[in-house]
Amino acid sequence: MSQNIINIGYARVSTHKQDLGLEVQIDALKHCDQLFIERESGSNNARSELEKALKLAQTLSKKGTQVTFTIYKLDRLTRSMFKLLELIEQFNDSDIQLVSLHEKLETDSLIGRLLCMILGFVAESELENLRFRTREGLRKAKEKGVKLGAKRISKKKEERIIQQYLAGGLSIRKIAKTEQISTSTIYKVLERNDVANNRKKVSQNSCQNQDKMVE
Repeated sequence: MSQNIINIGYARVSTHKQDLGLEVQIDALKHCDQLFIERESGSNNARSELEKALKLAQTLSKKGTQVTFTIYKLDRLTRSMFKLLELIEQFNDSDIQLVSLHEKLETDSLIGRLLCMILGFVAESELENLRFRTREGLRKAKEKGVKLGAKRISKKKEERIIQQYLAGGLSIRKIAKTEQISTSTIYKVLERNDVANNRKKVSQNSCQNQDKMVE
């Protein structure tokens, strides 16, 4: 790395399940002097690693360093057309060159910035089309009577959960672990069957019975 030239890389995936996609980006950006990695949705504009990368790039540029900000693909930076325009303006104002490897784009020229904005518009349109298709798919599924959402647990399992809860020997967390379900599901079962406060009553009755036996 030259003292007056630095290449800052930024890689992003939406979830931990996209590690393969992240590996592809990291491999493509291995020439960068410093790489920032983020696991966050592209629709979320408040991304800590992106903010750190931008701050470093702007700070170095102010000190006279020639800065290149490199990404693997344009939609890794953002999926919002307005956010992309904002970022391009920031890069221009700070004299930072944006490079997108997949599209072979560089924003050091007017044509490069124009192509960047066009592709940003295409990326946002694709996202909107995906959202529309998802909504339409859900609507049609509902019309056909398809039940959406998580599958409800069996009545037998609900009864077993309630019995364990009322017995008072196990915590909600331990019941959830035993039944291999989440604690939120336990609470829903108790609320659905109106037994959320029954354990306290059972415990009180038990204590009262013990007191009577002592008397």
